[in-house]
Amino acid sequence: MSAVGSSQRALDRAARLGDRTLREFGDVIREARVGAGLSQEFLAGAAGLSGPQVSRIERAKLGSVSIIQATRLGAVLGLDVRVNVYPGGEPLRDAASAKRLGRILAHVRPPLRYRTEVALPARMAGPIELRAWDLVTYLDGTRCAWELEMRLRDAQATIRRHALKRRDDPVDRFVLVLADTKTNRRILNEHIDLFSDAPVLRRASVFAAVERGEQPPSGIVLV
Repeated sequence: MSAVGSSQRALDRAARLGDRTLREFGDVIREARVGAGLSQEFLAGAAGLSGPQVSRIERAKLGSVSIIQATRLGAVLGLDVRVNVYPGGEPLRDAASAKRLGRILAHVRPPLRYRTEVALPARMAGPIELRAWDLVTYLDGTRCAWELEMRLRDAQATIRRHALKRRDDPVDRFVLVLADTKTNRRILNEHIDLFSDAPVLRRASVFAAVERGEQPPSGIVLV
């Protein structure tokens, strides 16, 4: 997938998440206002907004709500508004990341097939699913998910993140691709016990497997 395509995919996900957040915020404000017995006009005046603005916020018809507007509405209704940022979607890949992924794809041969940026299944409830596998290879009904990490800063956090993705979208095999840097090698060696179920694979062996049109074994490979 091109950088332009990946960027558009990320923006589309952000738009869906933004729309949902506006709807949920509007529902909370309306329920709190009605529960307090306040009119839209009173709430608007107390929060420094206009009546039509409050009406559109409650119906999620206002294109955007500033953090200041949200906190003012919350303050009048006895609510504390917080903005939380947490891992959800996948970061856009820079040129170095795309180059490493391209090195892997250059070795893939039929009957092995592949797709990049493969979205995880939609959730039945809870937040909109924004996560995706960097790469998935397919062969005879089996799937191997590949994840690329340029910098292995926190080994435990990396393991947890990938474990959650494998729980929510079980795959037959999983390959963690680490950028072959001195820092990543050091961190991997220091925490190798944490990766007990993911042996370090020889790069040549992984490339040879996909060149034969076969799925690679699960593990970690430095590229």
